[in-house]
Amino acid sequence: MTNHRTKREVSANRAAVIAQKATVVRRYTYEGASMAALCRDYGVGIGWLRRQFDAWDVPRRPRGRTAYAAGQETSADERERAALAQRLAEPGLLEQSLVLDLSSARVSGAGVSRLAVPVGGVRVAGEVTVGNWGEALIVILQLEAHPERYPKVRQRKPLCSPWEPRTVCWGASTPVDDWPTRGRMFGYHEAGINEYTAAHAQSSAPLGQR
Repeated sequence: MTNHRTKREVSANRAAVIAQKATVVRRYTYEGASMAALCRDYGVGIGWLRRQFDAWDVPRRPRGRTAYAAGQETSADERERAALAQRLAEPGLLEQSLVLDLSSARVSGAGVSRLAVPVGGVRVAGEVTVGNWGEALIVILQLEAHPERYPKVRQRKPLCSPWEPRTVCWGASTPVDDWPTRGRMFGYHEAGINEYTAAHAQSSAPLGQR
């Protein structure tokens, strides 16, 4: 068996990394995924990925810093909570949020958690993007245990590969590229909507959590 890829496959894999910039950067910066793991998952060379990170101004992580170490500094759900507190029109929803435990989907067993904000008030929809199908399944099972806060839990546009990032949604369906409308449906105030819209001006990749 050979790992040789055609030029077309290489180009397609690189395009996928660029299209999923937000997810790739989140996995490396916040979740502690190694550059080698990202290369394996997306089928790209480490030299190319390093150059791409440099072009994106992504700070290099010291060698040996694992997902566990990254989580020890500040967990992903805590960072999301702080960011959403500044963006939500009704930040009180954060008190009803569910901390999603993804550790059982990690080969290393490292404790990784994410935050899912329920619907309520002006917030009629929500979603969270995770690393792969296994994590998505765990998220769905945890959200479905609380249907009053997370109605209509579903996976958006499943992909062919189980190793590609997946987005789990709840509540009303949101338009794909209408960022202001999506921001309003996620319950953001006007400044939060503007910030959310601006964050997508340079990349069409979804943010990790809404």
